[in-house]
Amino acid sequence: MEKLKLIINALEDVNAFDITAYDTRKVSPFYDYLVIASVTSARGLQASVRHMADDLSKEGYQELRVEGKDSDSWILIDTNDVIVNVFTKEERLYYNIEKVLAGVPEVTMKS
Repeated sequence: MEKLKLIINALEDVNAFDITAYDTRKVSPFYDYLVIASVTSARGLQASVRHMADDLSKEGYQELRVEGKDSDSWILIDTNDVIVNVFTKEERLYYNIEKVLAGVPEVTMKS
């Protein structure tokens, strides 16, 4: 849960918005949490990856695997037990992956 909090804080630091985390431990054998966030631009996508990598590295977590590094609309970041999808607002609306996650519990992070 500490790693999840670190990821969410990193996203907030780069002004990502509509950040939602799902507890997928009961529905996926591959990862524990899925995070979805929106940014306003391609620059925001790149900043989210850099910031998240820096913050996780400082805490001793392994290197990230990133899909869509050159994308200007959607990047998937695999941190092993947490999968992070960062979309531009338009792309998130288009794919609407929250629809697939109906019934999966959301995680509420306490400040």
